[in-house]
Amino acid sequence: MDTKNAITSRLAYILNLPLTIARDAGNMKNFQFGAIRPHPSGKGTVGNFALHIQCPWRIVATDRIITGSTDYYQPPAEGVDVSEDDYLQGNLQRLHLRELLGGYDPETRSLVNEQNRLVVEAVHADRYGGISLDLSGGFRLEVFPDGTDAEDWRFFSPGDEDHLVVAGGQVINGE
Repeated sequence: MDTKNAITSRLAYILNLPLTIARDAGNMKNFQFGAIRPHPSGKGTVGNFALHIQCPWRIVATDRIITGSTDYYQPPAEGVDVSEDDYLQGNLQRLHLRELLGGYDPETRSLVNEQNRLVVEAVHADRYGGISLDLSGGFRLEVFPDGTDAEDWRFFSPGDEDHLVVAGGQVINGE
């Protein structure tokens, strides 16, 4: 199966599910989709599916970029330093995601979707491992690998060892 078809086939699982959680693991962005539930390990919460992104990404509306990977390194306001310890507004990315999602869970240090939007309406992929998720409310999550070797992103159901992994713009695991 080619890269584009392998990706769209696997990501079809999140069609009609909301983007429910956004959190960080260092500068890796972790988006969760579907109902929020306890993590299988008993620590924290997860959605039905997770998308861990290590390459450039952005969320756009019809007329502008809402936020993206580079905003992680930008201060949330003029004269304020970036703070990795401030999970609410420690950088411009967190500030914009909080505005978009509306909620915050201090126990898991996660931004949570309290809006009635961001349901996955369509999944698109390209032959270089890039994806675009059309979300309700006129939003779109775009992920675009830009390297030749390192892991770009992975998709899986938390607790399941079967991960779809894209590295160097190609599916390397989970076809």
